[in-house]
Amino acid sequence: MNNETTDQATEEWADRRLVPEGVRMPAGYSISYSGVWLEKQVGKEVVDLRVAWAPLVVSSVYVDPIGDQAVELAWVDRGRVVTRIVPRNVVRRGRVLVATLGDAGLPVIEGDARLVERYLAAFESINQGKIPRVHLARQLGWQADGTFVTAQDTPHKVEVKFDEQKPALAAHQPAGTFAGWQAAIKRMESYPAAQMALYACLAAPLLQIVGVNSFAVDICGRSTRGKTTAAAGGMSVWADPSEKADGLYSWRTTMLAAEKRLNLVNGLPVVFDETKLVQNPEMVHGLLYAIPKNHGAARGGGWPSGLPWRTVVVSTGEQSVLTFTTDQGAGARVLSVKEAPFGTDGPESAAAAIEVRDGTAENFGTAGPRYVEKLLDVLADGGKRAIVARHKQLTADHRYESDMSARRAPFVACLALAAELSHQWGIVPFPAPEMDVWRRLFATADQTDNRGEMALDIVREYIASHRREMWSPYTENDPPFGGWIGREINVDERPTMALLPERMKEVLKKAGYELDSVIPSWRESGALIESPSYRPPYLLGRKLNGSKVRMYVFNPDVFATDAEDGE
Repeated sequence: MNNETTDQATEEWADRRLVPEGVRMPAGYSISYSGVWLEKQVGKEVVDLRVAWAPLVVSSVYVDPIGDQAVELAWVDRGRVVTRIVPRNVVRRGRVLVATLGDAGLPVIEGDARLVERYLAAFESINQGKIPRVHLARQLGWQADGTFVTAQDTPHKVEVKFDEQKPALAAHQPAGTFAGWQAAIKRMESYPAAQMALYACLAAPLLQIVGVNSFAVDICGRSTRGKTTAAAGGMSVWADPSEKADGLYSWRTTMLAAEKRLNLVNGLPVVFDETKLVQNPEMVHGLLYAIPKNHGAARGGGWPSGLPWRTVVVSTGEQSVLTFTTDQGAGARVLSVKEAPFGTDGPESAAAAIEVRDGTAENFGTAGPRYVEKLLDVLADGGKRAIVARHKQLTADHRYESDMSARRAPFVACLALAAELSHQWGIVPFPAPEMDVWRRLFATADQTDNRGEMALDIVREYIASHRREMWSPYTENDPPFGGWIGREINVDERPTMALLPERMKEVLKKAGYELDSVIPSWRESGALIESPSYRPPYLLGRKLNGSKVRMYVFNPDVFATDAEDGE
């Protein structure tokens, strides 16, 4: 069969559901609804070898942001067109291809694997100018070409890297009506704490524009106060937040699984629901530090390494995520909302939460695409500078009195900017909260903000329970069984304590604190006595049972009694 005859046969068969006009078969091949055939000379006879048991073609080539390619194969199964996207390296290995797509109904048997491998390579080669090359998204959200993917095929095909991501991807889809969604969200108008979950989810696309790294919003407090409902209301901007879907993620997870979930998005939110399900507190600690880095841990041995993301994480639970870590640096990465999301008005609060929950379970995924469309229009008109400038101004406005609130100000500003833009663009049916509301929610200092003071509490408790192990000039010279932990000392005629470095490091480490990480906080607050004649100036030489050793000498105010404080 010559080329002319092959082209003619293909033209007579051509099914435009599979191939665009102008696609040709490679020399020696023919195709029909009975399959794909290869003409081959066997001795003096010409025979047709079956390559596939139904028409099979390469319908598209997908290229992801880093240049890796995937191939979409299409075939007919009982009159229905079936398509599957597989990595390029799978198409090039016939047996692997059969194993990968066998359950999907690929019309090829393993014995013909080498034939189909060669056929697909020849088919793609001769039709390079006809087979469309399409952008393939690996994440939802911002793409390298400046587009924004809110769901599958909106506007790009999404092929996730890990099977675990597929349920969450499927949850990102529209349902119900935009008007229905607005009616449900309207019930949040009187509850600013609940609104913070909504604004957190709307802020995620803004991070890349204003140059802010990923961060977390922690909605914590007593049960039955609407924490999960508020988070679900926020997530309904983009995805199905109901229990039947996987729009919300659970804190019952591992570090790698959490990284894979975060990796699904580049400018969309992720909700981690219910901290009481945490099985490994160290995982939470590690994740809080990983989130603002915008990528996961580096791993070897073929494990997923450095998975990228950009997101706002919304966490819910009776227990704050900050209670899982003792490092003050983690607190600067988290905005905590401790007010009851739907207030404490009894039946009225419950009714509002139920309306939000039920309304967003039926109407979701409609607001996000509208919000992004408005955002892209503004950016196309050169509005990025104005957005960045407004965020800068809001950051200055939300730098409250404490150092910690100043570090969190860019995050609060992202929420405030999302609140302004979403109302201005007709997405959220109520205006942004007034400044005093933001201040009430985020300016109040929390005990977990001061990790240095929390570490001092550990030191106070330790000394109180080990007082007999503190040396003083009035004690016997024989040390206790475990050795001296420090000594009593007077500073400006006031009693205080001096502790040996190794003993204090050991005590703090058992409580989850690193001594080196809290020393700067102690020095800043004046908790340590310092002398410029020593290096470092806060590690002073003092006598202990006849020997001079270096110790941390605490300011007497650290151990002041209520009587000394005048209480």
